[in-house]
Amino acid sequence: MKLTLDTLNDDTLICIFAALTIPEILVLRQVSRRLFLLSAQHAVWRDACKSHILRDNIPFPRDPLESLCAKDLERSTLRAYQVGQNWRSSNTQLHKAATITWKSRAIEDIKFLTHHGKHWIVTISRGIWSDLYLRDSDTLQVVARWTPGKALFNGITVNTDQESDAAIAISVQQDGINSVEILSISNQDERPDPTIQRLATLDTCHKPITLSGDVVALSDHDSETLILNWKTRAQSLLKSPETWQDKPLHVIFAQGNNVVVRARSICIFTEPSMVLPGDDLPITLPQAFASFGWVDGVSLATRPPTQSNTTSPQPPLSVLVRTKEDDPWSLSDQFQFLALNADASSVPQSTLHDDAPLVNDTPRTFPMTQLTSLSSPHRGPLRCSDMVLGPYGTAVWVQPADWSVGGLISDDVHLQPVPVPTSHETLVAAIFPGLLSGGSAEARVKVSVANSGSAWSCLDYSEERGLIALGSSDGSITTFRF
Repeated sequence: MKLTLDTLNDDTLICIFAALTIPEILVLRQVSRRLFLLSAQHAVWRDACKSHILRDNIPFPRDPLESLCAKDLERSTLRAYQVGQNWRSSNTQLHKAATITWKSRAIEDIKFLTHHGKHWIVTISRGIWSDLYLRDSDTLQVVARWTPGKALFNGITVNTDQESDAAIAISVQQDGINSVEILSISNQDERPDPTIQRLATLDTCHKPITLSGDVVALSDHDSETLILNWKTRAQSLLKSPETWQDKPLHVIFAQGNNVVVRARSICIFTEPSMVLPGDDLPITLPQAFASFGWVDGVSLATRPPTQSNTTSPQPPLSVLVRTKEDDPWSLSDQFQFLALNADASSVPQSTLHDDAPLVNDTPRTFPMTQLTSLSSPHRGPLRCSDMVLGPYGTAVWVQPADWSVGGLISDDVHLQPVPVPTSHETLVAAIFPGLLSGGSAEARVKVSVANSGSAWSCLDYSEERGLIALGSSDGSITTFRF
């Protein structure tokens, strides 16, 4: 008697699915209705995700696999496979996913937000006053709006812990008073659309840089970073070396250290003790310090844990720096990809109390090894300075229009008809040594898309979802997908 697939029991067929690649699963499920129904089981896509996504070092949402229903797990696995194949292809493609224009109000900031399993895009728009909008990540339609009234927003961050009560921390200036509002997103009375609610108000003029669970990192524009638990109000103060107008960019909590990245410097602090209000606030000094000099952008990424036995060229902490040339006539833009040694545990921690003067002890310097670099062909007026480096070694940024294309020819030349060439700013996606680079130690631009519309003003990138979001000065929003 011949054995056929129809004669095998379900457990055996699921084991067969586990031995197949993702394209083979999609082919086999078309053979019969029974195989189609079996291929939709959670166990099939759990095995496929582990074997062909996680072990192959492809970006995937951090949700536990068991927390996803079978349909969501299948969708996420297929999406991750497509993103991984696209990045590793010799012909990487970037497709426009959606675009919308919103009342001609400039988009000042844009953030991807995942909260309680749902995906949103948060935008800050400004007319006379500022407004925060929560948008559907697929359609870009507004689903919720928040504003305290006649106020201006000057800083926002979203929670890296999607299960936390808090979703957003935003800096608000209203009636000459500065504060940071902690906001939540919830559904009330079984309404289909979410609502944005205020959870707490922090009286501070510092800007929110990182929100992780109940802990928010707040920084000024010079040297101070306040680590604060917004629920208990326990806090600690990190003091970087005095550097004038050193704009805060990132604060990362990793491996028992706090890494503070500013526009021209980076400091590593041993994780400090936090005290409750009323106690003397200790000032923690950095264990290690390095300066970038004057640069146009910095992005920091931590390598995610892997399930493969392959050795990745990507360091545990990596930095992408967009350098500023000393030569004003330079027609190149340099991107340096650096490895960071963030181990400050071998040096004893330095602390002071708020009533003690800061000593002039210079923190030790730590090595930042340049792994590779990348040059863009030209430079121009940089309107969107946002640059995002993902944990797997991919990065996106906006390359400005080339100011050298038109030379010194004015737009209103009347002496004779002179054709003046045009140049557009460009969205660039590049890959650096990391988990997606296939062992390559070279940086490569994988794909670029020219912008023929209004100038882009802000950018965010979700590596695990393969999505890029861009806001423009005319109020338009555009998303791209890999």
